[in-house]
Amino acid sequence: MFNSALLTLRTKIVSGFTAILLATTLTTPAQAISPEEIKAKGTTTIGVQMDQFPWGFIDQNGQSNGFDIEVAKLIAQELGVEVRFERITGQNRIPLLANGNVDFLVPSMTITKERAKVIQYVIPYSSNDITVWAKKDAKIKGNEDLGNYVIGVNRGSVFEPILAKSAPPNTEIKRFDDDATTVQALLSGQVDAILGSVTYGLVITKTGHGADYERKYKVADNFQGMAVRKGDQEMLAFLTDFVTRHSADGTLDALYKKWIGVDRAKLPTALPDIDFTGKQ
Repeated sequence: MFNSALLTLRTKIVSGFTAILLATTLTTPAQAISPEEIKAKGTTTIGVQMDQFPWGFIDQNGQSNGFDIEVAKLIAQELGVEVRFERITGQNRIPLLANGNVDFLVPSMTITKERAKVIQYVIPYSSNDITVWAKKDAKIKGNEDLGNYVIGVNRGSVFEPILAKSAPPNTEIKRFDDDATTVQALLSGQVDAILGSVTYGLVITKTGHGADYERKYKVADNFQGMAVRKGDQEMLAFLTDFVTRHSADGTLDALYKKWIGVDRAKLPTALPDIDFTGKQ
């Protein structure tokens, strides 16, 4: 009995050690990649969101399209390589980058201090006001009114903690997996209002409901940045130069106006608590 128990204990220890070793292996950060290495392999895999019209989506012809898609294609063109798009979500985009499934992200992703601890942001290339949308007859003028309604938000997005912080404690909040289902929840009556992208209005109009809903008020600024892995200094330098040049020559302004329908704001090149140099 003693030997049997000892064998069982030994088996558990070995199994536990194996599990720890496997977990460590699976979470080991990917090696850095440079523009020259991407050129050498002839292709680049870029993480973009495909459920966020007009940032990234699948059009009626089954093709990837949108603001981020055009920006990503331009980057690949300057690298002189073919591009492969990896569909990302608010939940998986950082793990996919960290594990090497993508070379970098063009994600319409809000720049936050928390995310900057695990990924390396490039200077902002886009912005997207955080806004409350609801039916025109909903009496919502400010944060204090949210407690009177059921509010929807994209789970895992930057919008979620902002809503939790802005809304009164008694507010009923429903969370959805992505922007598309969040907007659909509003249109179907699952929620009374939603907090999220200024471009939700374009989606609502596209569905034929533009006359029934409106933008209630702006909750916060939302600066967006591409991202590379920590330590990818050459890739960071390449993308920083890309954003700088195409901000100066008007290319990004033109693409933003085309897809978002308003002028691109003058974006900062520095933000509190965010390192855009990769040297801190």
